[in-house]
Amino acid sequence: MNKAKWIFTTALVMALAMPATPVSALSTSIKLTPPTPNPSLIGDDINFALVIAVSDVPSGVAGVDIYLAYDPVYVMPSTSPLGVVEPLPDFFGPSNITWYETLPSGQCAPAGSFPCIHLVAAGPAQVTHSGAVARFHFQAIATTSGTGFAVPTTSKMMVDANGFSVAAPAVSPQSVEIVDRVIKATILRQGVPASPNPGGGTLECAQVILTNQQAVIFGPVFTDSSGGFNLTNPPSGVQTLRANYPGYLGSAKQLTISTGGPSSINVGATTLRGGDVNGDNKINILDVGTIISRFNQPAGVGSADAGACGSDDGVDINDDGKIDISDLGILTGANWGLTGPTPWQP
Repeated sequence: MNKAKWIFTTALVMALAMPATPVSALSTSIKLTPPTPNPSLIGDDINFALVIAVSDVPSGVAGVDIYLAYDPVYVMPSTSPLGVVEPLPDFFGPSNITWYETLPSGQCAPAGSFPCIHLVAAGPAQVTHSGAVARFHFQAIATTSGTGFAVPTTSKMMVDANGFSVAAPAVSPQSVEIVDRVIKATILRQGVPASPNPGGGTLECAQVILTNQQAVIFGPVFTDSSGGFNLTNPPSGVQTLRANYPGYLGSAKQLTISTGGPSSINVGATTLRGGDVNGDNKINILDVGTIISRFNQPAGVGSADAGACGSDDGVDINDDGKIDISDLGILTGANWGLTGPTPWQP
């Protein structure tokens, strides 16, 4: 990647109509606080504050004009209720005036490769004071090792109560690492692998989805030969994790996926209960009748034959290639009368 994409630099270009004589301050600084959380997860709100500190500034600091660039590959302005810029009263006090706009790269100062947030804040002049002017909010949208998203040195101007410019020192950039959030679990199936038949089914191809009020919001993904799967970057909120396989009752577990939560969520294992051969989410006499009608007939091995997780013959519950007493025993042995989805448990 072009190195320029990893580090942003901006420069002051705004010319204001004001007296030409600048006021020199004994001490001024503009800082960006470290972004939090760091590392952040895809979908997280990344926030950091703009802090000004001044000491013995004649006529005080009464206003600041800032351009803050960001890389849209990795972050986007937040859609949270707090907005992109959250005004803070720590520096100018409660009677401050704060205004901002989100600009495309060609309208930023200077015109460059990245879009920016243009922030203007003003209030009672501060002669010796330190505090935050505003808090920025971004949403993480792509992974980076920590240098891919940086809050750059900003184009900036400070003025005093007479409209004279006040020295505005360079602002050190900040960076944040953005990582994937992954849900991990294992889906087992009762009677699988079908032993001693070496051609029996495997734990591949159980389907996993996330739902919200029954609507699918993420997936499907399919289990591997050990029954494992990864759901990468699921949306935040209260969701239901569901696992299904033809011939089995589904299993479900409610999850709360929180912004700023752990990057890896291990839900553990669940075992799907066999016998729902007609797919009506119940194990009853109708399933027995379906098995009897095809008793001792051959069937496809399902996941072993499907390869890419295609269709499967749910009547052959354990995927051993034949419909026989093994399938009937799974249905009647301990599962009679069950309905799905069953609780998430091994």
